[in-house]
Amino acid sequence: MIEARTLLGDSHNFGRRVARKGSRIAKPRALLWEWLLLAAESPLRGFLDEAAERDGMVADAFGFLPTLEFRFEPGQVGGEVEEVALSPLGHPSIEERSALAAIVGRSLALFAWLGVADLHWENLVLGRDDRGRVIFGPLDVEMVLADMALPTETKLLPDADPEYAEICRHACGVRRVLPYLGKPVDVADLLAMASAYAQALTFLDRHARVIAAIFEALPALRETPIRVCLRGTDEYVRARSESLWPPLLDAEREQLDRGDIPYFFRLYGRRGIHYYGDPSLEQIEMLPLEGDVPQLDPILSLSRGLRSRSRTTLREQGLFAVLGAFDHRSLRGTHTTAELAVSFRARTLVVKRSNDEELETRRDLSAFVSSVYLPCQCGEVRTVFVPAVTACEC
Repeated sequence: MIEARTLLGDSHNFGRRVARKGSRIAKPRALLWEWLLLAAESPLRGFLDEAAERDGMVADAFGFLPTLEFRFEPGQVGGEVEEVALSPLGHPSIEERSALAAIVGRSLALFAWLGVADLHWENLVLGRDDRGRVIFGPLDVEMVLADMALPTETKLLPDADPEYAEICRHACGVRRVLPYLGKPVDVADLLAMASAYAQALTFLDRHARVIAAIFEALPALRETPIRVCLRGTDEYVRARSESLWPPLLDAEREQLDRGDIPYFFRLYGRRGIHYYGDPSLEQIEMLPLEGDVPQLDPILSLSRGLRSRSRTTLREQGLFAVLGAFDHRSLRGTHTTAELAVSFRARTLVVKRSNDEELETRRDLSAFVSSVYLPCQCGEVRTVFVPAVTACEC
């Protein structure tokens, strides 16, 4: 019997494409990072659950991540993963809405702290599993251990880069929750989100060395590709009919000419940006290390226990980025939770933590994060998966 296959996504690495095979998804790429975050037997998932319960966090604090079955061998390119099966959330109560906001806060903290990127709205599912848990997590995890200073780098929140600001606003992952949390988000829910973000970062910092050791013990850690995106897919599509700036690299042109969307990666502990040089994927090529070529961004050090100078920025400026993304002119006054108090003043935001530390910044944070509120509703849907994207009119 021939099993039916449905091809999904773009072509990479000599014509390889993701395919649906019954209730499984065949992915012709490394699955280690995805398994680490999304598999029930993952040592990281096990530790997060055990440590969160021991530390007195809310029950099932990281249960918003999908729990899937994987079939692959560490170090091999390709494998299969169980297809995500969820039910739509429906219309949440006030308590459920607050819980969803807290899930968003913990997800922003977890993914930014672990350096997981490319979490745009098409890469996220939102729904309820067969145990009744709210699931808000990625379908694909290919980029990890980036040394992030702001949660905008995950693409869950919109980056303020003027060249890509509108694209980032439309594609940011948190737009998935706006049909449930509203536009603007209620101030109580925003504080629940910010409090959960701050609490989760404190938790992760406390357990950094144990989490680093889990990564260190992974089989094929240093042979598993960590994807590097030199450009967006839309740019590569446009490159077939127009010139880009900066010009295409030879390695990009080579992959485009054979019908692929270019695919590049880094390897932990090794220099350079790599790509596959033959159909067997056994030959690995590398871009030049010097000259007018892309350079790698910093990566987190496992030997240093995932410590980084950027962690302070992630805790402080990152908290303001969360507040700034959901801020609205209707928010006024001081609002308090057990974790923090936030004062929405005319021109400034003031945050006071439970340890009496006080942080203040100007209220217009458009230089660091863009607003998630758009006049359109493209992507703001109540379905588990985002439907096919159409051109937005706004």
